[in-house]
Amino acid sequence: MNDLDIMKRAQSYIESLANGVDPLTGSDLPESDIVNNVRISRCLFYVSDVLKKVIDNGGEVAKPKEKAKRKDKADFALTDEQAAALEPVDDDITVSGITDIVNALIDEDTMKKLKAATVNRWLMQTGMLSEYIINGKSHKKPTPAGEGIGIKAVDKVSFQGTPYTACFYTPEAQQFVIDNIDAIAEFAAQE
Repeated sequence: MNDLDIMKRAQSYIESLANGVDPLTGSDLPESDIVNNVRISRCLFYVSDVLKKVIDNGGEVAKPKEKAKRKDKADFALTDEQAAALEPVDDDITVSGITDIVNALIDEDTMKKLKAATVNRWLMQTGMLSEYIINGKSHKKPTPAGEGIGIKAVDKVSFQGTPYTACFYTPEAQQFVIDNIDAIAEFAAQE
């Protein structure tokens, strides 16, 4: 068996695991299995895709592409397939956590990333967040409508000892952002 055959087998095994299937028996793995965790599954799909690219390149790792400058990149957008792959995580996360999940689906070499600040501005425009200033710094907090979709205000204290409110997004609030990802992409393109 040569290296390319080994890569093909490894890619096949990883793809099976990403789909929640035991690669040796072909049987579905229990829901409680770690590979059925959304984050782990996404990582496995990512590694599987990387291996596919290496296999398609004859087993050679391609030379890195020259990164496009931000102004030359396409505006952020998701295909229907990418949008369908988005799922909320079980934990309460920040808006940066949400954008990290979304940006993992795009080619950052050719497309602008979705920024947390853009999502925050869209949520403020839709009445889900409000802004307040402490010591000259802007902070966000959920409005009653934002609380209604699952955005939680958590009191924190900065390194300088200044109290502020941090926003955490429950799975329901994450789903609200996911359901409105096309509107957020349009908003980002207009900014």
